[in-house]
Amino acid sequence: MISKAIYERIRNGVCAVGHLTTPLTVYRENLDKPIFQVVGTGFLIEENLVLTNRHIVKDLIESTSSGEVPPSQLFIQFVVPHEGSHLELVPRMIREVSYVDDPKLDLGFIKYKTVTEAHFASILPLDIADQWESSVSEEVAVCGYPYGTSILIRGIYLRWGPVVQQGHISAVSPFDTTTMPDELLLDVRRAGGMSGAPIFKPGTGTVIGVHYSGIEGTIAFGVPITRAIVNHAMLQYDRNRVVLNEG
Repeated sequence: MISKAIYERIRNGVCAVGHLTTPLTVYRENLDKPIFQVVGTGFLIEENLVLTNRHIVKDLIESTSSGEVPPSQLFIQFVVPHEGSHLELVPRMIREVSYVDDPKLDLGFIKYKTVTEAHFASILPLDIADQWESSVSEEVAVCGYPYGTSILIRGIYLRWGPVVQQGHISAVSPFDTTTMPDELLLDVRRAGGMSGAPIFKPGTGTVIGVHYSGIEGTIAFGVPITRAIVNHAMLQYDRNRVVLNEG
């Protein structure tokens, strides 16, 4: 069971990663229109810094280098519902990205710039586990954007914001009693767009992994993380840093 407070904290800290399908000037005039193409998920880990997957970051880089998407249309978007029917969309242009070289760690970073502090009053970094204490059969939850933009619109709007799924750790690699696993297998339905979603403990909201792949509609795979793993990964930030939009 995920409490309302934990759910809201997780939801607010999770963002869609993708690009605008129109120039920024057009998007600003049509914030209620589905012209944001979701390609993955990310979540805030510190001020102006989002954690996602390396393959999502590389897809963003490729989309701009190929000329498919102008860099100025690469965005992340937070969704913060309020009481009643009020909904606040918080889109931010992606300024720069980086990624981890280690093939076992499908982790990437996205930086953005905060323009209006008030917009981020309820968007806070998620807590990452200090050490690995989870095990097989433990309950977990994943919060992301399965099926990307399709979950937001299908002729009419279905919903705004990420989707939460709950399940269990079905297995860990290389074996059940390992001190720090290389990989997590979850009995959570996997779909495109979920890559980069946080895997967290339902009772506390503590993030223990990052979803990166799986078998469509069935199981999901995740990279287990602790604060030390993320801090070590960030040491590679400058080496693999790619500036997409100055400022």
